[in-house]
Amino acid sequence: MDAGLKQDNGNVIHRKKDIFVIISSLVIIGAFIVVAMISLLSELGMHPDEFDVKLCLDWCMKRFIWPDMRLTGEGLGDTYSGYGYTKVCNYSPYFLIFSKIALVFKQFMANLPYYRMPNLILMAGICVYMLMKLQEKNYLMLGFGMCIQAWYIFSYVTADAEDFILAFFAIALLCDKNSDPRGDASVDGGGRKSVGGLNGNLNRLPIALGVLYGLMLLGKPYYYATLVLIFIVYLERLVKSEVKIRKQLLPRYILIAGIAFAILAGRAAIDLHYYGFDKASAKQQMEEQYADPDKNPLTPIEEQEPTYHMASKGYSVADFFEYNPDWFELSFRSFASYSVYPDGHTIFYIVMGLLYAAVYVWLGITLCRDGDTWIFVVVTLLNIGNVIASLLNSYLIDSQPQGRYLLPIALATCFLGARARRVWDNRIFRTLVLAASCLSILYFGLFCSRKLIDLGYVKTLLAM
Repeated sequence: MDAGLKQDNGNVIHRKKDIFVIISSLVIIGAFIVVAMISLLSELGMHPDEFDVKLCLDWCMKRFIWPDMRLTGEGLGDTYSGYGYTKVCNYSPYFLIFSKIALVFKQFMANLPYYRMPNLILMAGICVYMLMKLQEKNYLMLGFGMCIQAWYIFSYVTADAEDFILAFFAIALLCDKNSDPRGDASVDGGGRKSVGGLNGNLNRLPIALGVLYGLMLLGKPYYYATLVLIFIVYLERLVKSEVKIRKQLLPRYILIAGIAFAILAGRAAIDLHYYGFDKASAKQQMEEQYADPDKNPLTPIEEQEPTYHMASKGYSVADFFEYNPDWFELSFRSFASYSVYPDGHTIFYIVMGLLYAAVYVWLGITLCRDGDTWIFVVVTLLNIGNVIASLLNSYLIDSQPQGRYLLPIALATCFLGARARRVWDNRIFRTLVLAASCLSILYFGLFCSRKLIDLGYVKTLLAM
């Protein structure tokens, strides 16, 4: 009798999980459709920095190495923004790689936005992966299924899409179903023991993992929080492994780190060749030449934009918040949606904030009960550090709240969801995740897309 009841309960849970997977899959498919619509039908310039970034992509189409920022001939000068800097010279290889894909689409897309196709392809890749893995990895929804900003960055040309997808797959590897280092040791194809799913990946993919982490080191610094989390988990698994297994893992860890830092060093060597140890002077030279008057170092301080480089102008943190009293609110708005601008839908942000908080607290309680308090504390501290880093970026550089700088928080929460695996057996928790996901896709599709797609522009586009 008891065995029969347990089997019936198991079948009920399985059916409810199937419903979760079906609805989640529809959310992911819906997100891709909306992103594709925005990508194909929104006008150039509707998205952050897109004019400048498109020029960077176009300039790199037939080039294969980062340029010296001072050699502004052959059109490089046209890629400089009003901040006096060109993204072509960032450490990221985004423009050098994905410009070649854009070039292919440019040959036959006529008036359609060929420059957005690389990111749309990245979006398709991550969506296919989600649809293939959701049945066994429900926790992926925490990383990519309930945050509009995570979808939105794939709808226009921006290097943030590359940074996010690299970090997403790094976390996906970290969240292997056997990721708990206290699990039973498994035997790999060569008859050797390995602990945890990621250790199995280490047996097969140390070079690929090294390249992945190396590319992340070249990306936006706010994803360094993801790399720190990965390092901490690696260290935990190493410490908790048996001595024999530890001897197998340590050389692989060293190989991965060596490849990653070799990629970073290689990119740094290019700049060292160009500028020696005085890259700062080159940057200032170009800022003086190309920056807008309100951001130009040659402009008297009292005539410059007061919220630009506030710290260097002598403003305190208190002064920063006097200029930006709603910084936290606007950062959250652009994280949960696509923009910092008030849109009259405050209730959406309140509900999303409550849902996010409920999911995060539930994960924390589950992990604490399971004896994993330390990892929850570590991830929470990293998330707080991510917010502080975004705040410092606004204070030290440009006072613009940016929700996309907080996307590593979603990925860290995804890791917590994998760690607290039994939480997915709870119907209420799954309902909270689905509520956040469904509300996000409805808002993205019914409101955000209407703001970003001008029907007049669409009619003009179709008439061409």
